[in-house]
Amino acid sequence: MSAPGAPSRRTVLTAFALAAGSAALTGATASPVLAAPDAAGSGVKRRDRPVLFVVGDSTSSAYRHSERPRAGWGQALPLLLGPQAGVLDLAWSGASSKSYADAGLLDRVLALLQPGDHLLISFGHNDEKVEDPARGTLPGSTFEGYLRRYLDGAAARGAQPVLVTPVERRRFDAFGAARDTHGAYPQAVRELAASTGTPLVDLTASSKELWQRLGPEGTTSHFLHLAPGEHPQYPQGSADNTHFQALGALAVARLVARELRSKRIVPPGWFPDLDTVTDPLARMHWPSERPVDTPAVLDVGPGRPFRTVQAAVDAVEPGGARRTVIRIQPGEYREVLHVPAGKPRISLVGTGDRPEDVVLVHDNASGTGKPDGSGPFGTSGSASARVDGADFVARNLTFANDFDEAAHPEMKDRQAVALHLMGDRAVLSGVRFLGNQDTLLVNSPASGVASRSWFDRCWVEGDVDFVFGRGTAVFEDCEIRSLDRGSATNNGYVAAGSQDLSIAHGYLFDRCRFTSEAARGTVHLGRPWHPSGDPRAVAQVLVRDSWLGAHVSASPWTDMSGFSWRDARFAEHHNRGPGAQVTPDRPQLPAGEEDRFTVRAYLEGDDGWAPQLAGTAADSTALLALPG
Repeated sequence: MSAPGAPSRRTVLTAFALAAGSAALTGATASPVLAAPDAAGSGVKRRDRPVLFVVGDSTSSAYRHSERPRAGWGQALPLLLGPQAGVLDLAWSGASSKSYADAGLLDRVLALLQPGDHLLISFGHNDEKVEDPARGTLPGSTFEGYLRRYLDGAAARGAQPVLVTPVERRRFDAFGAARDTHGAYPQAVRELAASTGTPLVDLTASSKELWQRLGPEGTTSHFLHLAPGEHPQYPQGSADNTHFQALGALAVARLVARELRSKRIVPPGWFPDLDTVTDPLARMHWPSERPVDTPAVLDVGPGRPFRTVQAAVDAVEPGGARRTVIRIQPGEYREVLHVPAGKPRISLVGTGDRPEDVVLVHDNASGTGKPDGSGPFGTSGSASARVDGADFVARNLTFANDFDEAAHPEMKDRQAVALHLMGDRAVLSGVRFLGNQDTLLVNSPASGVASRSWFDRCWVEGDVDFVFGRGTAVFEDCEIRSLDRGSATNNGYVAAGSQDLSIAHGYLFDRCRFTSEAARGTVHLGRPWHPSGDPRAVAQVLVRDSWLGAHVSASPWTDMSGFSWRDARFAEHHNRGPGAQVTPDRPQLPAGEEDRFTVRAYLEGDDGWAPQLAGTAADSTALLALPG
């Protein structure tokens, strides 16, 4: 039951590594950590709350964003759980009780269990495939034999095993009656639970009852039945009667949670209200990678296989069949870096204690001549690092351009870009961007084409237009640092957006801090950049719920190249600090528009991308440990 385009079952099962979980790959902070080494490096840190572990097959597993809205019930379970416990969904599409254990996955899960945890065990769909010797088991013998390994292993770790019968498929007879589809396997689970005293969730019975109540037509919204073009991840549509979309995954998770609560398998209060969750498609988290996907890992630095970051990027297999994590040792890497479009899903991770410990830097400017004598680099070509690949991640490092403006008074064009982002769905977490003019170019492949980036807890520094371009970007909990140019009247501009009018969302600065040592009232929040005088390039910038220092001008938006700022899409909302005011020169977000200009609204696009949910209570993979 593996998904189209996913790595083969055998490849993934034999290469499974929990320590390379999705939290490490998206750049999100995973807390609390499940498997971090203790002080002696020999064990696992005790957690401050118990965890519901889910092991099973595709009906319960967590799916990555490229497969949205397909989801498993374990992926939806966090939406129902209170704060007393967490969920870690380690089910895997295509697995049976036999293949999951034989590949070593069970041993890895058992190593994570602690007293007070619960292990939800749900197999059957692929055990039924007796023609496959790697997966097939028989009820009455090998099926129960393998399940006992899960029960005994959990008990040995002081955790509570829970048997879950397999969820029914969508099958109806000619009279509209829901059919049994699992033969003797559900009864084998029931009898094993009774003979061993193991708590049982009879999902086979409850799901059949639910499908009968919904009927043949009503169940299509729960299973992966999609019309062509309904979701960009399934352009040809889908008619899948085994796997769920978000609504169905949540409905099945409710069935599981109700039995866990009603049978008092879990403590009271863990599932406080099972009926209030709405819009699971928006609230559920689809990780960048599934928790059992194993990335390639390349190491850069002194004594490592690669001396430069570019050498590691060059070694990445094109196509992005799996993510590549490039771990960079502390140091300064003076090079021009390019991640091409043909190499998506690359993560650059600094291994130092701070972002300052790993610096990727060069010093080209717009007016700097190319080595081949073909002319100057130009603004975009001056970038110390350029990323064209989609699904890029950077964490815990610095991008810088240290071109020395004072040393080159003869140079007219002194724009110097630290990072030029082109690819869609970029996540940058705990990253610094250092430069002067045009530090960070947030771009897209073409005018009218959206590329989205999420900057989480970053530091962006510069003086003139140091966040610019036609891309869509959210800066959340970031520090936006304006350098002091020594002027008593004008110390620069933060943003110079150039979004096409067809792009509804440009830049959002949400809960950021705008700081500077520049003179009071001498820095503008932004101005409208119209490349080549393009009248459709109309900047969209919103600064909301942020702290503004005294350096921010009382009239923070200004004209550029003959284009009035009043014709741009500039606004503020609920800002504070000495630089925050509400005046006729400071447009505020109109009342009632708050929900149209949120982090979610800027990032979701057509495919529902929501990286901000990684590491939150909605993320069924958030508790995985971060790799070193």
